[in-house]
Amino acid sequence: MTLHNVLILPTIVVLSISVQKTAAQDYRYAVFELSGLSELNQSDAPGGIDSVGDVVGGAAVGASDFHATLWPRVGGVIDLGTLGGDDSGAAAINELGAIAGWAGFRPNSSIYVRRACIWHDGNIFDLGTLGGESSFANAMNDLGKVVGESEFELKSFRNKAFIWQNGKMQVLPAPHPDWDGRAAFDINNLGEIVGYGYSVDGQLTGLLWRNGEVFDLGSLGGQGSTHAYAINESSVIVGNSRTRAEEEHAVKWVNGQIFDIHTSSAGAESVARGLNDRGQIVGENNSANVAMILNPGEDWIILNDVVPPRLRLDWNISNARTINDAGQIPVTANIGFDLWALLLTPVNPTMTLQNPLPGSAGTTNRLRVTGATPGSRVYFLYSRHGGGTRIPGCDLQQNALQLDSPTVIGAAVADANGVASITRTVPLIARGQTILFQAVVQGECAVSQLVVWRFE
Repeated sequence: MTLHNVLILPTIVVLSISVQKTAAQDYRYAVFELSGLSELNQSDAPGGIDSVGDVVGGAAVGASDFHATLWPRVGGVIDLGTLGGDDSGAAAINELGAIAGWAGFRPNSSIYVRRACIWHDGNIFDLGTLGGESSFANAMNDLGKVVGESEFELKSFRNKAFIWQNGKMQVLPAPHPDWDGRAAFDINNLGEIVGYGYSVDGQLTGLLWRNGEVFDLGSLGGQGSTHAYAINESSVIVGNSRTRAEEEHAVKWVNGQIFDIHTSSAGAESVARGLNDRGQIVGENNSANVAMILNPGEDWIILNDVVPPRLRLDWNISNARTINDAGQIPVTANIGFDLWALLLTPVNPTMTLQNPLPGSAGTTNRLRVTGATPGSRVYFLYSRHGGGTRIPGCDLQQNALQLDSPTVIGAAVADANGVASITRTVPLIARGQTILFQAVVQGECAVSQLVVWRFE
């Protein structure tokens, strides 16, 4: 939501403040729901995000059909449409605003197929196939080159990896004549492509296509599967591989060498799905069905643990496939069988909000901020639910609030030491509730950390 109608309210609200706060936690993200295309409001796993925060994926248009969807960074939702069929999906967006994915259509009344396609400037373009009926685009670079997978013979039901460039779809070669290159998942601006194929002995193996050659990326030594899912502009690759202990582990390849990046915090098995040029990696804990992030110098972090609490009852962030250089992550969350597309955007606190003092109901309490710009007007806000709210005049990549539908408690001007505070009386009936607090200086896009306070 936006904060425009909140900060102009002159009303002073009586607070509910706690005598016992929750354990300190590192809430790193504000969370924004990506609107649906229908009253069902269901959205599929977002497929891609560009550098400024435009997100693509899919959203429900009926009981069973999804359409490719664009969520612009400025808000709103756009149905990208189909090739005349019932469904479509968007997998990637490049820096020129072109979107790659697939869309369905009927060549005749008895056949329904899905084709790799591009949406650009309001038009949709069918990229064709390698000779079969169906194809799917998985990624696109800023030069307009598209990679994916396509059926290569009619009714063969077998796919080969492809690259589409200069208006033509071409097969990506396999490392050996008896191998199959089954799918290409990502391409960087150097033209390096990653994906997977089947080896002579039927094992899944990660592949790298570079300068007209194809390379087997190797594995952690186990029998079964290795996938390469993403590559950044530094040619670092991430994916997963089976170990000698027959466990699936997240891996990365650097200069042709494979590294096991699985740790105990990633559960029993893990997979790395995407990365940015800052070295941040996103993926999933497969055993627990939760999404994770791996920051340089840190261990894997479960994304459920670093978003504001009480975002939505029993909401589980289960899928993360991509991350941009601003650290924004499109994810899928599920409540039961319902899917919701969300955008996690990092919050950068520049002020420190202290816990309410004395922190008891039935008396006067103080909220105090330090680190504000002297002379700035600091607004103190609260909500009963975590989420995300845009700060007027601020891009999401600058900062955002981690409160859902926040209410203004009051405001104060920071003194020469950067300190601002307000006092309010808290009624006894406030006991037994959890309240979320945050402070903001609107014109500076400055926010405090989130304070969560529960009282009895």
